[in-house]
Amino acid sequence: MRHWFRLLIRNSFFQVGLGIFLVMILGGLVLRMLEIGKITEGEAPFWWAIVTMTTVGYGDFAPKTPEGRMFAVLVMFAGISLTAMFTAIISSIFVAKRIREEKGLEKVNIKNHIILCGWNRNADKIIDSIQYLAERGRKDIVLINDLDEEEIARLKTRYRKIRLHFVAGDYTSEQVLVKANLEVAETVIIIPSDISDSIHNPDDKTILAALTIKGLEPNIRLIAYLHNRENLTHIKRANANEVVISDDFGAYMLASHVMDPGIPQAVNRLLDNVSKNRFKRVDIPSEFIGKPFDNLFNHFRKKNNSILVGVFSEEENLGIGEVLSADTSALDAFIERKLKEGGISLMEASKISLEINPGSNYRIKDGNRAIIIP
Repeated sequence: MRHWFRLLIRNSFFQVGLGIFLVMILGGLVLRMLEIGKITEGEAPFWWAIVTMTTVGYGDFAPKTPEGRMFAVLVMFAGISLTAMFTAIISSIFVAKRIREEKGLEKVNIKNHIILCGWNRNADKIIDSIQYLAERGRKDIVLINDLDEEEIARLKTRYRKIRLHFVAGDYTSEQVLVKANLEVAETVIIIPSDISDSIHNPDDKTILAALTIKGLEPNIRLIAYLHNRENLTHIKRANANEVVISDDFGAYMLASHVMDPGIPQAVNRLLDNVSKNRFKRVDIPSEFIGKPFDNLFNHFRKKNNSILVGVFSEEENLGIGEVLSADTSALDAFIERKLKEGGISLMEASKISLEINPGSNYRIKDGNRAIIIP
């Protein structure tokens, strides 16, 4: 109780509020002794004191005696001082909050956003692609890294079509992830920071971050970038939804330039976010549900000369946790404990089911979306 009272006394808002209250009470009581008439009746002197302090001055009451007027001057100056202090306190709170936000020390209050953990030379390209592909409006991206304020300001100026937010710190820390509002995020992307002498194996931190993120939010969509294929098993055990390995695509493109000239050029155009022939995903008209793949292929070909490459769907898988009964029995509790000890998630995240150029017998399913080349 003493600690709470001590904190209250030290609070600036409380001090200024108490000062305003005391000046109002004392001003009303003193005015009653110095004046006569309606200004001294009921709550009128206290009303006069508060409107005088705030410099409103409605004019419905005014002191008549020289003593009362001299006292009114003191009340005015006291009110001006207290009001200025109150304004300064509010301004300082907003300024401090803005400074903390720029330094990445405040929690972001957004949802359905993308969290980008880490920073390297490819991060700019990732944000470039997100900015270009965000056709349905501006996207919120929260950056978690250790960039300085000048670099963050540069990024915010460069990417005006994206609402960039910043949280400073280590993305393997639960507190930092909570500040990034992980609970209501849409997707998390983990990219390793630039390799330096202080980082022996950047994939280790990526795996640790994946374990931490999935431990906090098992159902969130997580995309991880790895340097070494040897760590693929570990990141899969951390329940990453998608994994990108740095050496795969580069090695294939290099070999294709030698063995299959023309293929790498086509791949570059299909994956270039500014190319008019890049891969696109589009909705499938409802009338094609249950119809053969060939019918949908002909539809896109005739509609805008697009080529239908395949279809995909995001499948919500039944987790083990859904199988257990709602009322937690001793057996259910035992099973749940053993599964957690074995590192098995009770909630299975949704997965992408993809069909590339399926046979003519394939039927379009409800929930399918199309991948086309315009």
